[in-house]
Amino acid sequence: MSNVKDIVMEKYGDTARRVAAGDRGASCCGGAPCCDTTDPITSGLYDEAQKNGLPEKAILASLGCGNPTALAELKPGETVLDLGSGGGIDVLLSAKRVGPAGKAYGLDMTDDMLALARDNQKKAGVENVEFLKGEIENIPLPDNSVDVIISNCVINLSADKDRVLSEAFRVLKPGGRFAVSDVVVRGKVPEDVRKNMLLWVGCIAGALEDDLYAEKLAKAGFQGIEIEPTRIYSIEDARTFLSGQGIDVDVLAPQVDGKFMSAFIRAMKPAGAKRRPTIQVFDPALCCSTGVCGADVDQALVSFSADTAWAKLNGALVERFNLAQQPMAFADNAVVKGFLERSGQEALPLVLVNGEVALAGRYPNRAELARWAGIAPAAGETKSADGCCSGSKCC
Repeated sequence: MSNVKDIVMEKYGDTARRVAAGDRGASCCGGAPCCDTTDPITSGLYDEAQKNGLPEKAILASLGCGNPTALAELKPGETVLDLGSGGGIDVLLSAKRVGPAGKAYGLDMTDDMLALARDNQKKAGVENVEFLKGEIENIPLPDNSVDVIISNCVINLSADKDRVLSEAFRVLKPGGRFAVSDVVVRGKVPEDVRKNMLLWVGCIAGALEDDLYAEKLAKAGFQGIEIEPTRIYSIEDARTFLSGQGIDVDVLAPQVDGKFMSAFIRAMKPAGAKRRPTIQVFDPALCCSTGVCGADVDQALVSFSADTAWAKLNGALVERFNLAQQPMAFADNAVVKGFLERSGQEALPLVLVNGEVALAGRYPNRAELARWAGIAPAAGETKSADGCCSGSKCC
């Protein structure tokens, strides 16, 4: 799904450049002008009191579907993180609410958006703000460092929402709050919509079903999960935000009537929550991401792939890096780089747990994965999440 990320970066970067150049018709969700009163997703999200004092370009670059800062109940002195901060409107509003004793971070992966946001910060004269470059799947902040996470119609754009929610849980302090606006769906999304990559940027095809969103939050460790609809879209709304996407709107619109909605999603990291272990596996050069490919498959890789799927199904955070496909992941990790300098590539695979070497020279078994991740395996467990037998050829 890397192409999804590329499409998002391209379209949002183009929006930032157009806004910076003074174009008031830069495209937002659904192809309507940003903050145009006819756009069913982006219109009327901020009242005049909130917009007062904000740079015009921060308002024009607002690509959201809600107003999380108005609902998050931010308190003076808190630290806030906005996932996918765009032109910075929600970061600047949050900075006002938390006051000089607090801080608001904005995280975005698009250089043009970051430049626009920093320019807006300068024009607004707000000092307790910092914009960070990075991806919401890999938040560049330490564990337990944030009081509140907000986001505005961004998580639905990620192809790895489990990873996003796990990272959000990691950086929140115990007792911290998850308070985001997002597009969610009731029922199934038509395949014609989900397959159209442009609609990920239009805040539609990437939307999760509301029950699945809650399930993923719970899997990440969150409690007190609530999904509160703020806008439910009609057939005519669908006609607006599906127009120009190269599909037959008249055929598709009835299938989405009332299924898509903007919602405010609340959850909390339990006060006694501990860090979830991160298991990183650095593979030797493999023919594909798992090595389970080609005519002559190593059965150790088949078994490990099945056990990894089982561990992930049970809430473990497992990452794999293939030397042939992701060499920079090896070069950028000081522990891995040092290991390779001492032992060479023939000593791979290497397994790190929370950044420390746990195993080298072979793949872990299911019991080891379970121990590291804190999973209690069921007695007699022999099958993976997809029904494949661990260690057999059925995968």
